[in-house]
Amino acid sequence: MFRRLCALLVAAGLGGCAAGTLQSSPSIPAASAISEGASPAVPRVKFFAIPPQSWPEYITNGPDGNLWFTEFYTGQIARITPAGAVTEFSLPSGDDVEALVTGPDKNIWFTEPGAMKIGRMTVSGTVTDFPLKNANPSPRGIANGPDGNLYFADYYSGDLGRIAPSGSIRTFPIQRNSSPWEVAAGADGNIWVTDSGTGQLSRFDPRTQKFLTPLQLKASANPWGIVQGPDRHIWFTERHDGKIAVVGSNGKVTEFAIPNCNLCYPDDLAAGPDGNFYFTESLAGAIGRFNPKTGKFLAPIQLTAQDVPTSIVAGPDGNMWFTNPSDNGPNNRIGVVLLH
Repeated sequence: MFRRLCALLVAAGLGGCAAGTLQSSPSIPAASAISEGASPAVPRVKFFAIPPQSWPEYITNGPDGNLWFTEFYTGQIARITPAGAVTEFSLPSGDDVEALVTGPDKNIWFTEPGAMKIGRMTVSGTVTDFPLKNANPSPRGIANGPDGNLYFADYYSGDLGRIAPSGSIRTFPIQRNSSPWEVAAGADGNIWVTDSGTGQLSRFDPRTQKFLTPLQLKASANPWGIVQGPDRHIWFTERHDGKIAVVGSNGKVTEFAIPNCNLCYPDDLAAGPDGNFYFTESLAGAIGRFNPKTGKFLAPIQLTAQDVPTSIVAGPDGNMWFTNPSDNGPNNRIGVVLLH
């Protein structure tokens, strides 16, 4: 947790940290738990335990009807069934692994910032690595593009990367002082990038292979998670300013301030099958809810002070699945917001 939270604070301009280390655990407890005391108006949460210090980072839907997530500190990718059965797959490099997505070839594609590689894994666990050759690479978010390729944010180099299913790579410099973190394909055919360093949303046109004029936010916004919503608009989090925002069809950004957010750090967001957006508040230990039709926030789902909900996705079972890392072993787990 130390290393990950330091990265969060540095990216938000809140200070730096000294180096720290964590030890991994080889066992996977089979227990699960359901949160108690939830209001009838607030969905309940079920948890599945994983190795105590694996630090689950990103989660995505796999091509096999299961969910897949990265284990940042143990250098593994894991699969969890809707019933909660976990299988781990080790990576050849044994290095940290950040984001992942199911690619157009039905394989799992992931970023390895420490190893400076993009990885590809079959559902049976066969891994192929593709080294990055641009200066100072540190790949983070990764997403499918509209052109059959995958795109990734290169945080330290300030580049947007493109990798074909065949493994060929090309990088595109965004602008000076860029620190891109997440990427998403928009309904407009462009690749959208959250630039936490410049407080901008960058836009890249795969057809012309050029960047469009970025959308400037407040310098303190710290844009982070980004998705295309069911309304075909781009939605994103402003982590430092504690907001959810949307880019309208006219290109105008509308922001919604999260109630009672004192550096709650909205990290990732995803649309749920009930029409609401769900977002992780990584430093508040909560899952937030927002109704895009009314522009109103619903009561948050409060976890504990030791929980750090990070990545969230609508699962194949109609529930919302999220990664929940923690430096407290029992709280290092996968969570499910039960919507039915």
